[in-house]
Amino acid sequence: MKKEIIIQGPCNIKILEGEAKIIGIRLEKGQSIQINSNRTYTLIYNDNTKLEMNCKKLLDNLDLNWDKTAEELSESGGVILLLGSIDSGKTYLANLFANLATPNIKIIDADVGQSTLYLPSFVAELRPNRKSLILEELGYEKIDFFGDITPSTNPKLHVQKVLRLYETTPKEKLTVIDTDGWISGLKAMLHKFELIYSIDPDYIIIFDQKMKDTLPNNYRNRAIFFKSVNLHKSKSDRKNNRITKYKKYFSSAKRITIPSENLIGRQITDILYSAWGDYIQLLQEEPCIGYYISLDLLKGALLGLVKNREIIGAGLLADLTSNELVILSEKEGFSGLLLGYISLNDKFEERRIRFRKCKS
Repeated sequence: MKKEIIIQGPCNIKILEGEAKIIGIRLEKGQSIQINSNRTYTLIYNDNTKLEMNCKKLLDNLDLNWDKTAEELSESGGVILLLGSIDSGKTYLANLFANLATPNIKIIDADVGQSTLYLPSFVAELRPNRKSLILEELGYEKIDFFGDITPSTNPKLHVQKVLRLYETTPKEKLTVIDTDGWISGLKAMLHKFELIYSIDPDYIIIFDQKMKDTLPNNYRNRAIFFKSVNLHKSKSDRKNNRITKYKKYFSSAKRITIPSENLIGRQITDILYSAWGDYIQLLQEEPCIGYYISLDLLKGALLGLVKNREIIGAGLLADLTSNELVILSEKEGFSGLLLGYISLNDKFEERRIRFRKCKS
């Protein structure tokens, strides 16, 4: 009889007799695996399996059958869209598919709030070449800059960014698109409908049975229900996850100095710049001309770095002095910058950049 339990690391697992599976990775007698993080995993094994482990057991006697269905879909191939609320298991399932279908799979990370493959506010794509407990350690192959941690800011632009990755990178036997958890309300529903119609997936995996009834009629027969496990992170946990990603990326980044006109235009005075056929004012003084952006919020702005019309990485605006910008980034050789809606303070906490039109 099959046993299915949910465990949490950090811990070690060793198979003494029989075999077991963890997120699509098969372990046989004598093999072991080390979980270095506090992440949760489903461990599947038979009654005759003997194992030695020091993992924390969170739930047992489960009957999720994620692995069985995922194996069948991996064999059949096609395009799979994952739809569900926050922490329903979408990213875990994407990781499971990656381990089952490697190297014939393309993963698109469309979750700009809890990004897996790159930084928050970016969409990313990866064709993994090996199995892994943590999908994000495999990196990425291509990215695009959305500029915010929720698609609600500009749902149509978000769909365009996802569609661009889907259409402009090589096809694989299996494509899995991991979406965000924004599903409540009419605007969220229309956003997901637009994703569905734009991608036209072969399968839609949902984690809430009620969601199936809200799908467009001609897509309901493509929906597959997966039981969800209620292991939700708190809002602060999700925030801390983003902070950790920012800190890891930018703490080791290089300082790159470029002309300020690359981002905010030609300097006219200490606080006034000319760009986009209008004026940008960095301090709130009267009379206000053109647009006002707080200098305090502009410092720390999260940027998309552009080269040959492609996004090649992320940057952080560390300082703005005279006619120069100081950018923190792991990437060099970029020719342009894109400004989004997110700025980070010295603790890598997010702030929202607001652009205010001056009164005429």
